Amino acid sequence: MRVWLIPIIFALALSGCASTESVKASREEGVHRVYAAPYKVVYDATLAAAKAKKLDLLESDPAAGRIVVSHGISWWSWGERIAIWLRPLSDSSTDVAIVSKPILAPLNYPPDWTSQLFEQIAAELQSSASK
Repeated sequence: MRVWLIPIIFALALSGCASTESVKASREEGVHRVYAAPYKVVYDATLAAAKAKKLDLLESDPAAGRIVVSHGISWWSWGERIAIWLRPLSDSSTDVAIVSKPILAPLNYPPDWTSQLFEQIAAELQSSASK
């Protein structure tokens, strides 16, 4: 009787899977924020923000302007993959785009990583400016 549950659970799990590649391919879906700081400073602040939020670094490519991080299973979520793109707009401003996708879609209530990361990046930039 329980044997029929296995294919259903497997199908549900695969229906909403976010791989590192799929989250990297969703750049157009990103929420953007512009910071009044040079690219390298914002890139470093973004890495520090991810570390402060206890996210696991999967990929860091400063030349491509891309950071990919993840968060594992919690009481509210099966985990997320988060892609962050950075693009210099001028010598003193940088555009940051963030996309967060659940690893498994069913019954997934992750934190708002986009807002949390944007706030933490701003805090890191403020902290580095006061040093």
